[in-house]
Amino acid sequence: MQIMKHLKTSILLWALLVIVSACGFNNNAAQTSDNESYWESEEAWYQSDMAVNDDKIDLFYLVSTNVLSAKDSSGNVVYQSQLIEEDRKALGAEMGYAKKHFCQSDFNYFAPYYHQFTFEAIGLEPNIYKEVYASVTDEVCDAFDYYMEHKNNGRRFALVGFSQGGMLVLDLLKHMTDEQYERMVAAYAIGYRISTEDVKNKHIRPAYGETETGVTISFNSALSTDGVWPLVAEGAVTCINPVNWKTDSTPANFTYEGEEHSVSIDKGTNMLIVKTNRPEYYRKWTNNPAFQSANVHLDCLHHWDLLFYSDFIHDNIMKRAGVEGRK
Repeated sequence: MQIMKHLKTSILLWALLVIVSACGFNNNAAQTSDNESYWESEEAWYQSDMAVNDDKIDLFYLVSTNVLSAKDSSGNVVYQSQLIEEDRKALGAEMGYAKKHFCQSDFNYFAPYYHQFTFEAIGLEPNIYKEVYASVTDEVCDAFDYYMEHKNNGRRFALVGFSQGGMLVLDLLKHMTDEQYERMVAAYAIGYRISTEDVKNKHIRPAYGETETGVTISFNSALSTDGVWPLVAEGAVTCINPVNWKTDSTPANFTYEGEEHSVSIDKGTNMLIVKTNRPEYYRKWTNNPAFQSANVHLDCLHHWDLLFYSDFIHDNIMKRAGVEGRK
């Protein structure tokens, strides 16, 4: 499957996090989209083959980190995507996967091509990283505001994002107005934690079941507690099991690629721990020294947070929206 080939490539690219270039930093070299004209263009949005239907709710999706850094005309490293053809192809592959699994044919689908921060940006000095991330956050908030004003037409919506997209989902919750929040069915920050600081915001209410609305769903997966990746999972104050929608340690079974798996929450770390007969299958993509030096343990299943649970999330959005799910 093409998306699997792309996602395998993305995982391997994470190894380059430790090879951050010493070239000069130029955050302004990336093309910006801080004016409405960018979001007016079709190129700014994933083009779905489904017509918008006001009887359906919307799904607003934010992709994970998919691109490497590039250099501008002066030779400076740019730590935001330039949205060149190669970048758009990488982002579009994940957007297409999200449409197929999260959206299916039940929701209107909107996904912006934003100038995301690159793999190498994660290894920058904190003050520079914050500058890059602030630029990305501002752009995504602009995209969401444009969507709400010009594309949403008063419909209810769900927010879904994976990894970098999950981080940005939390930023959108902090950014949105109370009126916008009232129309939100739920927010799904997949593969990213909810912190003590996050829950201070009135729009971030962790989910404790499968039907409440206006809540935020968050989880990270691993083969063991050794697989907690600090960058995305450390300090989580909540976790919900996306198979049985419980917040206790009750296990749930699911099938992925013909293999039976069991998943339960470790309450000490608020992590999803997956039991499988194929641990070597999951480890093989990350079994190299460069990836390990980026502090990602071989038991980390960050990549599979997207793959394991996407169909469960589709059904859960339907349930929270009061629409009958798949049989």
